[in-house]
Amino acid sequence: MRVGFDPDCEAIARTAMLEIKPDLADRYVGLIRFLAAYPETASRRGKVEVGSAKYIKLRAKSFAESRNPKAPSFPATVPDKMASVILENFFGVPSENLERAKQEHLLSMSAENFVGYLLERYLASVMEPLGWIWCSGEMVKAADFIKPEADNKTWRLLQVKNRDNSENSSSSAIRNGTIIEKWFRTFSRTGMTNWQGFPCEVTAPALSENGFETFVRHYLDALKI
Repeated sequence: MRVGFDPDCEAIARTAMLEIKPDLADRYVGLIRFLAAYPETASRRGKVEVGSAKYIKLRAKSFAESRNPKAPSFPATVPDKMASVILENFFGVPSENLERAKQEHLLSMSAENFVGYLLERYLASVMEPLGWIWCSGEMVKAADFIKPEADNKTWRLLQVKNRDNSENSSSSAIRNGTIIEKWFRTFSRTGMTNWQGFPCEVTAPALSENGFETFVRHYLDALKI
């Protein structure tokens, strides 16, 4: 069984990404450099041996393709009819509005699920020019962004969630003192935002709720073209 990554992993990564999306080559090489240093954090895909040339080439495609724009999905589930009984008899929703209430609830849930996806894309648009790497394609266990420190030997890892009540991974420590920092955008009980609590003081000033909303509006408008 392989221990660690292929010795030529960075060259393999660069060649693979240059064939897929050249402007992502440096970021993908940086990500593979991190995984080579911390192979236990690499996400597995099928039976492909982690760290092998085949793995690096396969994951390059995932890293690039997961960045392609996607649209919110319409709900595919059928509302529970008992919800109508509760809406009408306890919450006082008129019978003629029940069907609309159920459908709009499904749409709202679908939209909320999509916010987390958009949040990562917004953060990436701001953070990657500042030296962070978006771990698109679920490349790293429990981390969404990584950033090499000035010494190019240690790294910052960040896991992001949309709300404070979202499920967080319990795996915070990797090894050698490397810690996964965590941040969430909103407080579920108050609706207040948490941009001021973003853990990187260099990056924080470039992030805001207004910036996120502008990004989302432009992103959704582009999907309609």
